Amino acid sequence: MNSRKCLLILLLTLAVPNASALSKLAIGDIPPNYLGEDSEGLDVNLTDHKGKIVIISFWASWCAPCLKELPMLEDIQARLGKEKINVIAVNFKESRKQYRHIKRKLSALALTLTHDKRGLLGSKFGVEGIPHLFIVGRKGTLIYQSVGYGDSSRKKIVTILNQELSS
Repeated sequence: MNSRKCLLILLLTLAVPNASALSKLAIGDIPPNYLGEDSEGLDVNLTDHKGKIVIISFWASWCAPCLKELPMLEDIQARLGKEKINVIAVNFKESRKQYRHIKRKLSALALTLTHDKRGLLGSKFGVEGIPHLFIVGRKGTLIYQSVGYGDSSRKKIVTILNQELSS
């Protein structure tokens, strides 16, 4: 093989994301603890919410389904109460400037917002598409995950939450 072909293969290898770099989480797995920093610069960790249900949504400002999902998640959190459930919305792969801009627009939502500029947190969760929702049960294990958002999403999420609250 000539050196030009070797260089091309090396460049292609470096340009293509390594599929094994994504950690695919399965139901029953313990998800990564660290979820970024909140608006006050404090670390957000799953262990800070021990005994509560935690909903983690990876989203972006350009994603219309994401922007429909966030108010729905806030409504669920408000109805159940923060003593039972916390929603953490992780802005995925957007610039700091774009994140600050959308954060101001979403300031009325009572959600914990964090930022994953480079997608490192999402990679640990196995996020490939958004919105990507994870529900972590009161025992700290993953009880549900889904990609996308539609009319049937709320019903499925409520069913999962009710099952977890009754167990």
